[in-house]
Amino acid sequence: MTTVDIPAQGTEDLWPDEAPFAEVPPLEGPSKPRVDVTNEAESFEALLRVMSGPDVPALYVRSGGLNWISADDKGEPKIHRLNSDNLLSWFAEHVETYAMKPQGRGETRTWVESRQYPSGRTCSAILARERWRLPRLVGVATSPVLRPDGTLCQVPGFDQATGLYLFPRLRTVPTVGPDPSEDQVRQARELLLRMTTDFPWVQQSDRAQYFALTLAPILRPYIKCPTPMGLITATTMGSGKSYLTYLFTELYGMGTLTWPRDASDELRKAITTKLTTTGAPVITFDNVDNGGTLKSPVLADLLTKDYWEDRLLGSNTHVGAPNDRLWLATGNNLRTGGDMARRVLWVRLDADCQNPDQRDGFAIGDFQVWVREHASDVLEALLTLVSGWVAAGAPRRNVRMGGYSEWTSAMAGLLDWAGIPGFMADRAETSIDLDEEAGEWHALLATWYRIYGSTPKPTKEVLMHADVSDEVPLTNRNEKPVPRQFGQWLNARMGRYYGPYRLVRHPGPANGGALWSVSSLDDKQ
Repeated sequence: MTTVDIPAQGTEDLWPDEAPFAEVPPLEGPSKPRVDVTNEAESFEALLRVMSGPDVPALYVRSGGLNWISADDKGEPKIHRLNSDNLLSWFAEHVETYAMKPQGRGETRTWVESRQYPSGRTCSAILARERWRLPRLVGVATSPVLRPDGTLCQVPGFDQATGLYLFPRLRTVPTVGPDPSEDQVRQARELLLRMTTDFPWVQQSDRAQYFALTLAPILRPYIKCPTPMGLITATTMGSGKSYLTYLFTELYGMGTLTWPRDASDELRKAITTKLTTTGAPVITFDNVDNGGTLKSPVLADLLTKDYWEDRLLGSNTHVGAPNDRLWLATGNNLRTGGDMARRVLWVRLDADCQNPDQRDGFAIGDFQVWVREHASDVLEALLTLVSGWVAAGAPRRNVRMGGYSEWTSAMAGLLDWAGIPGFMADRAETSIDLDEEAGEWHALLATWYRIYGSTPKPTKEVLMHADVSDEVPLTNRNEKPVPRQFGQWLNARMGRYYGPYRLVRHPGPANGGALWSVSSLDDKQ
């Protein structure tokens, strides 16, 4: 027991008689930083210094609060936002805190060091700070990633250059050099192509787009823009969708969400929870209803944002986090609606047989078994392509896709350089065939143009023609629109192309409504 003699401060007894405090037991193992918490004001500053020091496990600032990184029951990384109880527990585990308590009276009084935790008020005051001398955590990476300067982050732990904490998913993390040889690049490409050769891709573009999605978590810090959502769809069950997503699980870890039905608030809260508390870089809406249409203003908003903000469930506290995840959805015969068509990348499978789940004789045998045994090899192959592409000057091919153009141009250049053709070659086809609204309006305008050509017509006359009326979309009540409502629909789509067809508005007669016609790109040839 350590005692410190302090001169008496007068003869007044400031402390009531009480039993001596228990001695602080000797520490076992490595010594901990020591902080005297007798004086609350002084301990506040001392605790802050210890928190940012090298002798304790790191804490990080994220979304305006303190966080630590831990693993859940599955070994997946988890970002935990601290409350005052969590911080008190952290101090109890990693810092030796004590207070000086008096013994005796008058001139014989001595002060004894006794174990004492920081007060809850001190912990709350620390958490209320707005500025910290702590590293700012951008997120968690579960595989090596490409830094903005073109170097690979491959050492587990916090990476100062990116603000990412590398928490590898694989036990054996491959290390790839900055300038792989042509032979190494060739072997990497052959491994990836062999792994995917037996999937029933609709076109080679579907395979190229799948590879773009598998590369996305590695390239996210390097290509600083949002990533389109990957839609993995098939014509029937058993075609291989779950195998394709299994690769993401093995390489990176994957979070899953249930696709909500008409519940925007539920979806917002689920997104906020995933972004602020989990480290999985890939999040999947698994098995959307057969023939389902992905149409969500909330999701469409998310996919264009670099940073997501929302209110925590059950409180008025607003939190935010970088939208640094790859979002996927799987299902059979999926389609898009609303603004989602311009925010997705399609990966399509068509086995074209009665029982696709009974197919056999694959080049690599059982896909899941092979991936488990060769996950490190697959990740090394992806990293080799990335490293070789950067060493070659990171060539790009200009592919415009709204707010994703930087990402699509980089991916097109990487895949072209790697010898994996077809990226985004199916855009014209999928934009009509796989988007619910675009398909309906393309069929309507094609019929309208066939019957009336480019002659302006009032909405009432157009609706009265049986062939055109059969193609007009229905209202939310599954009814045909009245001329006034149909006119509003036309106004909202004026000037937009559906395939080669475009709506054109013309002035109508005095005191009458506008006239409408359909133009075709064929008219300009």
